[in-house]
Amino acid sequence: MTGILSSRFRKRLLAAFIIGVIGLVWGLMLLMLNLGNGLRLASYDLPFLIGRNPAPENIVLVSLDEASHQDLDQPLAQTFDRRVHATLVERLTTAGARMIVFDILFHDTNPEQDSIFAAAIKKHGNVVLAAEIVKNKSEINTQQRLLLPTPELRRVAGWGLTDVSIDTDGVVRRIRHVIPTDFGDKPSLSDFVRQRITNSGPATIAGMEFLNYYGPAGSFTTYTYSGVLLHRGIPPDAFRNKIVIVGASQKSGLADSGKDVFPTPYLPMPVKDENGNESHMLTPGMEIQATSIANLLEEKRITTLRPEAEFWLIVAAAFVLAATACLLPPVRGVLLCISLGVGVALIAIFMRQYHGFQFLWTIPAFGQMPLVAGLALGGHYFIEYSARWRLRRAFKSYMSEEQARQIDEDAVSLELGGREVEATILFSDLAGFTSMSEGLPPQSVSKALISYFERATEGILNNNGTIIKYVGDAVMATWGAPLKVDREADRAIDAAIQMQLASALPITLETTEGLIEQVLETRIGINSGPGLAGNLGSRRRFDYSVIGDTTNTAARLEALNKMLGSSILVSEAVLAKCVDPDRFLKRRMGCFVLKGKKLGIKVFEILGYRDDPGLAIRRRSEEYLFAYQNGLEAFTCGDLAKAAACFSQSLLLHDRLPECPASRLYLNAVETSSGEPQDLREWSGEIVLDSK
Repeated sequence: MTGILSSRFRKRLLAAFIIGVIGLVWGLMLLMLNLGNGLRLASYDLPFLIGRNPAPENIVLVSLDEASHQDLDQPLAQTFDRRVHATLVERLTTAGARMIVFDILFHDTNPEQDSIFAAAIKKHGNVVLAAEIVKNKSEINTQQRLLLPTPELRRVAGWGLTDVSIDTDGVVRRIRHVIPTDFGDKPSLSDFVRQRITNSGPATIAGMEFLNYYGPAGSFTTYTYSGVLLHRGIPPDAFRNKIVIVGASQKSGLADSGKDVFPTPYLPMPVKDENGNESHMLTPGMEIQATSIANLLEEKRITTLRPEAEFWLIVAAAFVLAATACLLPPVRGVLLCISLGVGVALIAIFMRQYHGFQFLWTIPAFGQMPLVAGLALGGHYFIEYSARWRLRRAFKSYMSEEQARQIDEDAVSLELGGREVEATILFSDLAGFTSMSEGLPPQSVSKALISYFERATEGILNNNGTIIKYVGDAVMATWGAPLKVDREADRAIDAAIQMQLASALPITLETTEGLIEQVLETRIGINSGPGLAGNLGSRRRFDYSVIGDTTNTAARLEALNKMLGSSILVSEAVLAKCVDPDRFLKRRMGCFVLKGKKLGIKVFEILGYRDDPGLAIRRRSEEYLFAYQNGLEAFTCGDLAKAAACFSQSLLLHDRLPECPASRLYLNAVETSSGEPQDLREWSGEIVLDSK
């Protein structure tokens, strides 16, 4: 058994290693190649779709939309008059705005408008304007130029670049706060705002940072441009001590405004106009800038694992998932493997939502886990189930469904030889079947046996016994081999009683004279003890059995029924092993030295259940039982005269035979002893049997 388990474990371990390597290669491909790009981006996108964080209230948007153009008589095809912007700045200054940020380009010079706009900016004192990088590509190189606010505006306002990073799928996920240009490093618009608000220096973190979005488009409090100027629907303290970002919505007349909307991890939001027409709104650039500013001020940056840590995460995930799926039983292993994948996903989402921590969790959860689980199922099939088909074929007709399930899950040795077990053995035989079948056609004998076995062996299978073999009309069954069962001795006696009750029903025999009904008497012997269980045949002929003295004694007890006129005989070892022996109605038959043995064993007859007389298999009269037990006690004590008198009385009180075979056996033993034993000190009260 240990060898088989070790062999199975080695095979599972090898499968876990191979599948782990495959899972590792697949994970690294998803990590490094373009085919895993969508999965890598999904690790950032999916947590946003599951939960949202409220946008900060200290940032407010003013949207320059199409309605504002109409309300303020500004043509859609032209840029907004900067004198109107000056009026807006004055209005926001009066409303107590802490800072005003224009996500609008003012690179074209207009002296008249610029002077008025600059005066309003100077009066407020804390206005930031947008700038942009323009790249001109040629066959030789790429040249940059900066679209900065006009010189007059730069003298009174700060500025920052609105550059955003667009991924290959067109979605904005990251932003730079220190932007390298041909003219040196420049601050982003959001970082310049942070510097002004916190009175600190420029950012020192180079490279991209993930944006921690608060929601889809429209998550920040937004008022229309014309609503602010015309006092429509604006609360009194809407702008007090707040950062106000002014920018274009999806439809406006600003230059290039149609390009200043972007997809984000959130799906484009459906919106309806005043006529009920629905369209899908992308996120305006000013809202992306608002998100970046809020992240910096709230310190809600998304931190990520270092590349080498991501690598080792993929390595660990591959082998942990493979070991889980391969080393455990198939269903449990695969379910736990799937649970680990789901657990990784839940932990990753939790870490993102509450701690701003980001790693490439979709690769182990959605990339490696399904592959490993699928391969592990295939591995289990070829390693486990295909290797056990001979065992299932050998046992499928000989045991209960529960035991067959255990055979599938537990290792049972198929090697020659076996293992020592504690088992309870049952032998049954049909009384007089050989002589009865002499005059019957073979087909009729076969039908009769099948009909009998179908009834009788149900008791064995219903009590978790294993039918080891059929030999003619005899049956050998075991409890405790090949699989351990609880209450094995009790179950064996229960099975014997059920077999007797089933055999009491007549079966139909086909004879040359027609159909007749016949009751077949079953004799059963049961013994408990050690035995050798295993494949005791050859490599080419599988023959599972249990051998040893325990088995031989059970067979002799079955044969002893004929000599004693009984139906079920059990050894003292069986009753000693019973959990509840008092449940059975029984009587002591004596102590017998079976042929070929040197030591005697105490033998008992099972009559039925003590609490259910209706299920009695033998109905002995009280007079008979009293006389027999008195005779047995006298014989055991060496009082052969009294024993002879008692057995002479019980001899003629048998329930179904002209005389009691057991009583006759004892009377013959008394006669053989010449009336009295020679020396009571050597008297054992045993009967030595000289035949099987």
